[in-house]
Amino acid sequence: MLDWKITGAGLPGRDGLWDVGIMGDRISTIAPHIETEAARELEASGRLLIPALVDAHFHLDKALIYDRAPAYEGTFAEAMRETLRLKQSFTIEDMQERGRRVLERAIAHGITAIRSHVEVDPTLGLRSLEAMLPLRQQYAWGITLQLAVFAQEGITNVEGEADLLRQAMHMGGDVIGSAPYVDPDPHRNVQIIFDIAQEFDCDVDFHLDFLDDDAPMLVPFVIEETQRRGWQGRVCLGHMTKLAALTPNELTDIGLALRDTNISILALPASDIYIMARKDTHNVRRGVAPIHRLAELGVNVGVAVNNTQNLFTPFGDGDVLKVALLLAEVLQLGTIEQHRLCLEMATTQAARAIGLVHNLQEGCPADLVLLGASSVSEAIALTPADRTVFKSGHLIAQTTLQRSFSPSAALAL
Repeated sequence: MLDWKITGAGLPGRDGLWDVGIMGDRISTIAPHIETEAARELEASGRLLIPALVDAHFHLDKALIYDRAPAYEGTFAEAMRETLRLKQSFTIEDMQERGRRVLERAIAHGITAIRSHVEVDPTLGLRSLEAMLPLRQQYAWGITLQLAVFAQEGITNVEGEADLLRQAMHMGGDVIGSAPYVDPDPHRNVQIIFDIAQEFDCDVDFHLDFLDDDAPMLVPFVIEETQRRGWQGRVCLGHMTKLAALTPNELTDIGLALRDTNISILALPASDIYIMARKDTHNVRRGVAPIHRLAELGVNVGVAVNNTQNLFTPFGDGDVLKVALLLAEVLQLGTIEQHRLCLEMATTQAARAIGLVHNLQEGCPADLVLLGASSVSEAIALTPADRTVFKSGHLIAQTTLQRSFSPSAALAL
């Protein structure tokens, strides 16, 4: 007997309606009709069943703080300056309270995996990681939380930073990363992160090539270090907005090198559109990595939220499906096939970027979301609120939108 049977569901990329059987924490069967009985059954009624959403790049420790420091300039410099000031008052309890709100909302959206960068520096010390480690266990029932130990303020310019990063990894960090473009010696910054990754046998996650300045791109050096260290398939790069300024031939050259080193690229459009091109007076640049072009070259690409309600991104509720819609609009992805790519970038490919498997295939983890939409295009267009969420074969969240109309009351006026 199956634990769950979802009947009459639409599946991305497949015609007709399908039944999906779940046994334990795995998808056991996908067929037009499943005869086997199940302990529980869910009638999809033609709604779209997708792999669960994945937010592969987020910052839990500095989410939901915009009310404490609203923007006056809206610039990256202001965001860095004011966030550093605010970090001085962050407590473990404060970060946990905000982190819980974000995680619970994410689970309701259908996000069952999230990689959060946790800042480690002399201002915060190890408090951010101390705050997030308990949440990783407390919310394991609904979300896989990866903690990426992160140097936001630089390494070579911050005394003792490398030692702090190593301490954080000893405490239980999953991934190591930094933002080399804020470091006066970005190449050494990259090398130190790879050194730590090799020491702890962990993946690497850089914020890279983000600022709209004249500094040369760092991605060729990261590709070189990835090859030299044998870290193929273990590197993820977020932002990468400078890719949007390359000629087609230049983008192809870098894209092929990224593909050959199996480096994943994440676009973060909600943040990148907001921060980029502030000095442009006309023909303002979009500032979003052209990841659809990289996908054509065979690069694994994804889309992620990055921030919500802080100086880097004053908006958003953490719904990665809404960010996928934004990406489709900005990159002008209007075909059905491109809509499927957008969905994959928020599910299967985002998961692959952080070393997870989220596929709607037999034998894969039963992390699934039943959406209030009948097709992939409708799911991208509407980002429906109606969502039924499964994590490891368990139904963990349901959201239903209810509407009511009173025409008689209006006519009586």
